[in-house]
Amino acid sequence: MSVAPIERQAAAARMTGLRANSFAAIVILLIEYGLGVWVNLYGHLPASDHGANIATGFAQAVSKGPVGLSIHAVLGAILVISAVTAVVRAALVRRPVMVGATVVGLLAIVMAALSGASFVGDDSNGASLSMAVAAGVAIGAYALVLLLSAGAAEPARR
Repeated sequence: MSVAPIERQAAAARMTGLRANSFAAIVILLIEYGLGVWVNLYGHLPASDHGANIATGFAQAVSKGPVGLSIHAVLGAILVISAVTAVVRAALVRRPVMVGATVVGLLAIVMAALSGASFVGDDSNGASLSMAVAAGVAIGAYALVLLLSAGAAEPARR
């Protein structure tokens, strides 16, 4: 085998990894969205959570929150890791638009996490809305990666 086919196969593998990462992020974001709606409508946050900072809010959400909130917080942490991984994968693919889309996805997820910590701390509607909007932006960013990479995951055949 010559170097060119090996390089194409490696590029295709990196693209496939980015596509899988983006799809997984969308699925987790949709689950997070549903859990967030449940927590907002039916979850009862303990009074001790009010005024908590980000780290304390996360810890209390996981350890003392209703089960839906606990799952929501843990999946959110996994989602941050997935978003960082997507940025790295996009950088390896070397397509600026995909790097930009994954960075937007990461920033939106971080914004949702900060809003979530704020929501645990003050139970405000604004924080809840901010989480929902940020989730929508992140879903759009990862959907854009899937759209732009359609057909690019397979190695070129000649």
